[in-house]
Amino acid sequence: MFREFKDIVSYIRNNESGIAGDIYVGSRFLIARNCNPFFKAAFEKERPVKANVVRLAIVRRGWCEPVIGLKKYRCTAGDMLFLNWGVAVEADNFGVDSSFDCILMTEAYLKTIFGGRPPERFLSPDLCFSIHTTEQEQIVGRQFMETLYNLAHLDSVNDSTLDMLFASTLRFADSLYSSRTVFKSGGWSRNKQTIERFVRLVNDNARTEHELDFYASQLCISAHYLGMVVKKETGLTAKEWIDKTLTMLLQLELRCTNKSQKMIADEFGFMSLSSLCKFFKRRTGITTTEYRMLPEDELK
Repeated sequence: MFREFKDIVSYIRNNESGIAGDIYVGSRFLIARNCNPFFKAAFEKERPVKANVVRLAIVRRGWCEPVIGLKKYRCTAGDMLFLNWGVAVEADNFGVDSSFDCILMTEAYLKTIFGGRPPERFLSPDLCFSIHTTEQEQIVGRQFMETLYNLAHLDSVNDSTLDMLFASTLRFADSLYSSRTVFKSGGWSRNKQTIERFVRLVNDNARTEHELDFYASQLCISAHYLGMVVKKETGLTAKEWIDKTLTMLLQLELRCTNKSQKMIADEFGFMSLSSLCKFFKRRTGITTTEYRMLPEDELK
């Protein structure tokens, strides 16, 4: 089962009476303070659940125990849990009266707040980790969540300010994880290593390299084999990975710069402005000009 961010938002709006705590819902992110596990009922009918949202939660009270990749992640008060947008949750249990501070965001927004180049750790779609934080780290984590929630309600604050604080919050979580972990890729399966390298290559090169053959040659494997591995491990075709990343980079360029569309087409390696426009319209359903004119609350 695959859940979109819009499905989660729809569930929240239709079940407000069953939600305890404070929630701010944006067009591409959600911030919750001291909330009950309201999302459990939305996912309990079908398992596993694979949601295309990035999730960072701090357990305030009680406990939770998600099962991911046949592994249980037991999280108690003070623990931090991170689930990237490709994680499939096979089961999820919660203690009575458990509450959480958490943020959710779309994959596209994750890339937006880091200017299209998120930290290497967040490139892995199935990244999942839990850590026990010290009392001081818990205080800082709650302050991040509290400030995000308050900033989101201020009309006088521009979007870039909120973007930077979201990025800082994720970097904070990443630094806590790094300080406690020794990373070893030697035990990964061949397919896992291939996916990790492919995702990094796409993130670094999708701006100008749009064809699968380039990535296969960099990995010294055939395009056919790469396509099979990516599809098997992620559920997406390799070409979809490339096109999706390219689309997000184009969206950033269109929204965050004043460059002409012809200049963007040249810099991104399109044969012509027409080929850029056709690609963008096919991927998003709207023209590049229409995208530039969209109000912030309609961005995907």
